[in-house]
Amino acid sequence: MKIFKNEIDLKFIKQQIAEQIGVTIDVTSTDRSFTNVSDLREANERSICFYESERYIDDFRASNAGLILVPKVIDCKPKENQVLLTVDKPYFLFMWLVSRWLELDNQASEKSISPLASIHPSAKIGQNVNIAPYVVIEEGVEIGDNTCIGSHTVILTGSKIGHSCKVYPNVVIYHDCKIGDKAIIHSGAVIGADGFGFLPLNGVQIKVPQVGNVVIEDDVEIGANTCIDRSTIGTTLIKTNAKIDNLVQIGHNSRVDEHSVLCSQVGLAGSTHIGKSVYLAGQVGVAGHLKIDDDTLVGAQSGVPASLPTGKYFGSPAISAFEQKKIVGSLKDLPSVVRFVKKMMKEEA
Repeated sequence: MKIFKNEIDLKFIKQQIAEQIGVTIDVTSTDRSFTNVSDLREANERSICFYESERYIDDFRASNAGLILVPKVIDCKPKENQVLLTVDKPYFLFMWLVSRWLELDNQASEKSISPLASIHPSAKIGQNVNIAPYVVIEEGVEIGDNTCIGSHTVILTGSKIGHSCKVYPNVVIYHDCKIGDKAIIHSGAVIGADGFGFLPLNGVQIKVPQVGNVVIEDDVEIGANTCIDRSTIGTTLIKTNAKIDNLVQIGHNSRVDEHSVLCSQVGLAGSTHIGKSVYLAGQVGVAGHLKIDDDTLVGAQSGVPASLPTGKYFGSPAISAFEQKKIVGSLKDLPSVVRFVKKMMKEEA
């Protein structure tokens, strides 16, 4: 159960749904107010919940929630003092409402700059910014309005962060990196560390200077302990609305286009281009200097050694998911095939 600082009522919910989603809901009583969201089993009369799957019909019928978002196909009457709102996508609308509620709480929360933070005099700090204790902000850094910086985060010289961002504790943002608006960066992430570049000379590995940067556009989320390397020359680019999970490695000079999703433990070698709305499942490894085209899906633990046109892929090396399924399905017959071949070889001998 998540309890919010601000209460909301049915009138507010109706107004928000009408304005933001364009759907008018029929609510006869608007004087009810709510303080929390919850699953169906833990809910009380001040809770908002959703019901969408028949697997949870028993929980739905037993729930004491004050407001439940339900699909239009349901045929059930509410309990006394309970409101059922019929909508097309209960889960989507519920999560949207949670996001809006979190924004309200964040707007109402007190913002301050801790005296224990170390901020260079040349840094430009916007309005309504929250900077926690032991943050380090170096020379020439810019931070936009309504952004929150968590404890022990370090932002190095010349980096810029947009408005309404959330940077959790223990993040390191190296020099000259640029982060857009409404970005979320989780704890332990490192943005702009040197790309992994060396040249052998007389048996010795000579470091290649990494003099580029990292640019992260608007509405990007970066998971905990993810590393995005700065480019050798130019920019490592994460474009608008890309979503990057925990423990992801993005090599120097790579590019991740709009709306793409990189799940946990994905690794991109340098100069890899991930197109729009690409989905890389967990532990996918992608070789460098190649492109994965828009709207492509690559299954978990796949290895990608070459560029991929739009489609679905799986395996190592990654091939068409359709072909890979046939190969995997055939493996169960392999022992009997081997026995048959050995038998034929003996008979021929």
